[in-house]
Amino acid sequence: MEDDRDGATVGRRAARDATLVPRPVTSWTLASLSALVIGATYWLALQPGAAQAQSGFVAWVNDPPQPLGAVLALTNSLLRPVPLAVVALGLFGWIMVTARGSARWEVVRAMVVAFALCEAITQVLKRLADQARPTASIPGLDVHGYPKDPFGNAYPSAHTSVAVGLVAALWPWLTWPQRVVGVATAVAVALNRLYIGAHWPVDVVGGAAIGLLSGCVCWLVAARWPIRRGSDTGLRHQD
Repeated sequence: MEDDRDGATVGRRAARDATLVPRPVTSWTLASLSALVIGATYWLALQPGAAQAQSGFVAWVNDPPQPLGAVLALTNSLLRPVPLAVVALGLFGWIMVTARGSARWEVVRAMVVAFALCEAITQVLKRLADQARPTASIPGLDVHGYPKDPFGNAYPSAHTSVAVGLVAALWPWLTWPQRVVGVATAVAVALNRLYIGAHWPVDVVGGAAIGLLSGCVCWLVAARWPIRRGSDTGLRHQD
């Protein structure tokens, strides 16, 4: 009887801790929609007059009304390279503490795959699009402490793609508080890239789509090749 109770406890714990990944049909659907958005934003970025059409919005975000201005000014100081790295490490540590069993290895694999895909796709598209940043097109933009000439091309936003990609990739293994913090961080990163004049809106949308696409690939990998260790019973799917 005691062995049966122990076995039931292990089973319940394994079921509770089992990885929750979207069904493949959901992943493929979101991946397809993301690919369409990437294609559309790439096409828009190359159109004559694209910079002029977006200049008004970029100028508004660069000097927004309150309280948005105060929020963007506060997050700007937190999204510099060193503070952002500290925030990222803190979030990673939080996730690893709450993850159990094979979920920890799934988190590590998803992070590596998502980051690699986001960087690869983003860098290829940057070289193909070869678009100038707003700071090179709109006189008088306030870079809010950033260099006047940010390195690299505008489309797409690498910061946005990585931020969204990591949150999307890790989504199945995050608690709800972690999901809220992750989404808030990704949104802050995207807005910050507009705030400092480093990107056009189409760059940020394209970057977010790249991130979501990369996250979908991570879900498909987890569903096809789940990591099982110890008493893990496998994957449960969520719609």
